Amino acid sequence: MNLELSDEGKSVVKHALEVYLSNLREEVVKTEKHDWKVSLHEEENILKETIKNLS
Repeated sequence: MNLELSDEGKSVVKHALEVYLSNLREEVVKTEKHDWKVSLHEEENILKETIKNLS
């Protein structure tokens, strides 16, 4: 899927993802179930790659 955004749109989406990523990291630390941690780490990696692509 391709998504075209203005520079301002990219900035807003990037900021929103960075805020979510910060909250996700807190969840990873608090999560005790291994399966959930693995899933959350996968999500974290996808978010990091997406943020990088928005830069």
